[in-house]
Amino acid sequence: MRTVVLFFTRSLGVIAGTIYALVLRLVFNINGEDAPFSLFTVTFIWVTPVVIGIIPLFFASKELLQKSYVFRIGSPILTVTVFFLLCFLTRIEDIICLWIILIPYVVAAAFAGFIAGEIIVKIKDKKSTLYSIVLLPFIVSPIEQQFKTTVENYKVVTKVIIRASPEVIWNNIIRVSQIKESEYTRGFFNYAGIPRPLYAELNKDTLGGTRVGHFEGGLQFVEKVISWDRNRHIGFNISVVPSTIRKTVFDQHILKGNYFKFLQADYNLTVLPDGRTELALSSSYQLNSHLNWYGSYYGNQLLTDFQERLLQVIKNRCDR
Repeated sequence: MRTVVLFFTRSLGVIAGTIYALVLRLVFNINGEDAPFSLFTVTFIWVTPVVIGIIPLFFASKELLQKSYVFRIGSPILTVTVFFLLCFLTRIEDIICLWIILIPYVVAAAFAGFIAGEIIVKIKDKKSTLYSIVLLPFIVSPIEQQFKTTVENYKVVTKVIIRASPEVIWNNIIRVSQIKESEYTRGFFNYAGIPRPLYAELNKDTLGGTRVGHFEGGLQFVEKVISWDRNRHIGFNISVVPSTIRKTVFDQHILKGNYFKFLQADYNLTVLPDGRTELALSSSYQLNSHLNWYGSYYGNQLLTDFQERLLQVIKNRCDR
């Protein structure tokens, strides 16, 4: 009987923490220029998991908190895991979004559980003080929103050596014919929901031309030619076609929001000895949030992965 009660008590804490996390996720998704809450904030990414990690400890006995560090660390991690699973099953979040917040949620929740155990034991009888921590995100977020976000630009450069002349490579980058499944090696980001490129078409071979990049799911990017040096360099500014943005959570948050913006892409060709050519693809983007330092890490990873796979397709097509 004692085992059943103990199991119920522990489960109740995880359930309460999960429900609280789901409520916060829905509240912080409220859009609007002056909205007091946002998903792209320090509050949601780092403060929220701290509270989520502490909630399961509310339902534990003093004895359990004092003796079991496994419980103090494990129950917060379990709560985050259940929360993530429900977000994915209900399509509140995509895999890629959950992956991006995985580290802060697991680390912050586990750390909070480890540290908070001793504190909760000491103030266990002061329930009003103890439970008031659930209000923390609702207090901190409006305060954080009063501070201006920082707009910063980032650039990712990827290079590949191809055994082909610049002329051959040039014809394969200004226009990209249909990329077959057998040509493209999918990676983690593709399986997590990032669409792979299909083909790109250019209306005229000159400065001011317009190239349209087509991706899986109908997503399209319009790329205006802003620099042109035949067989040496071509540069585009980039903008997504709003009507083609998919209904996925990632696309709606990133491509439709004000936090992320593609700026420019450039191809540079450099002649090397022995008939080889270095092809460099650079992409620049802009972040506008309180978490640019964190978002840029994943933005760089995503673009590096995309560029490496695309350049490999071009290399395979051009290599002698």
